[in-house]
Amino acid sequence: MDTAAPGLAAAEHLAHEVDHALAGLLAEDGPEGYVLSTHVSRVPVARFTAVVSWRGGPSAAEVAQRLLAAVPGLTPVDGALVSDPELAPGAVEAAGEALRRTSGRLARYPGRSAVERRTTPAEAVSGSCLDAVVGLAGVTVSDTGVLDTTGFARPTWQGGRCTLLVQRGTGDVLLPFEVRDQVACCSDHHR
Repeated sequence: MDTAAPGLAAAEHLAHEVDHALAGLLAEDGPEGYVLSTHVSRVPVARFTAVVSWRGGPSAAEVAQRLLAAVPGLTPVDGALVSDPELAPGAVEAAGEALRRTSGRLARYPGRSAVERRTTPAEAVSGSCLDAVVGLAGVTVSDTGVLDTTGFARPTWQGGRCTLLVQRGTGDVLLPFEVRDQVACCSDHHR
């Protein structure tokens, strides 16, 4: 699905629209929850594309009808729902990345509520679709360490695995690398 979302805030807004559209049709959380991943598409313009996937349940046609009814301006093109036919190749490419689990940032995923709280890496993995919690820049991750996602965790597909990247915070607590409110690079240089 491609609405030409220009940044992460627009991609998060689209995730909320999908939640609303699929309420009662697909589970948002738990072991049967759907996956909504966002992908960077670059042609014809840089933007975020969303891919919804699920196991069992309703047909693709039923899900598409719900999304078409709830998200203004979408049109089906080449198996993708897009706001402009020129965006279809990027949406189809994003769907392939999600299917292969080679790229994508998961905004919705099975077991999200087990991850988006204060927990341990082992509990986060066992209670969700996460395959691993991985430390950046040499950060060691212990199964029993404290993981505090402050209600926001966006794991990624990497090499066929669902991985949550973390960094070390104050008091030896592990924090997600991506935070809810991103500060633009160099934002303090332009005052």
